[in-house]
Amino acid sequence: MSATSRYRYLFSPLRVGPLTVDNRVVFSAHLTNYARAGLPSEQHVAYYAARAAGGAGMIITEEHSTHPTDWPYEKLIHGFNPQVIPGYRRITDAVHAHGVPILAQINHNGGQASSMYSRLPVWAPSPVPDPLFREVPKAVELHEIREVVDGYGLVAEHCVAGGFDGVELQCSHSSIVRGFLSPATNRRTDAYG
Repeated sequence: MSATSRYRYLFSPLRVGPLTVDNRVVFSAHLTNYARAGLPSEQHVAYYAARAAGGAGMIITEEHSTHPTDWPYEKLIHGFNPQVIPGYRRITDAVHAHGVPILAQINHNGGQASSMYSRLPVWAPSPVPDPLFREVPKAVELHEIREVVDGYGLVAEHCVAGGFDGVELQCSHSSIVRGFLSPATNRRTDAYG
């Protein structure tokens, strides 16, 4: 019995929103440390193209930062910078050449970040230090919340211009979104509390 027949659901097409994937093998987002000066690199192109050639049904790239205050590690893609678009296009063209859809994960790390690279205050819902980075973040003001929201929209626009088939919002442990949803990190008393 072949793997295709033994695991018929794994190797059968699936419709995900407007996309149809050839199989249910998803290459999920994870850090590569391939960005150069905040931009996608040729290493990204080769890395994601190899996964598409290897049979992944869908690829989700590593996170793309949505705001200049979010730079928790050195080699992060600065999705808010319009100069990322040509690099995005090289990645998506290489993956699409194998008939595989590709999504970009977009994120602002919120309080689980560091100011070491940005030299800007870390932004979060409340000034609750993260156990990993141990930095006390600045509680975002209302106009800064708007900046963060707008940043997500801007990065999504850059992803569309760069040929991505969609975006994935990172909302887990290292996300300002999760920070707003958790009473452990959101101690606000305004409408965002």
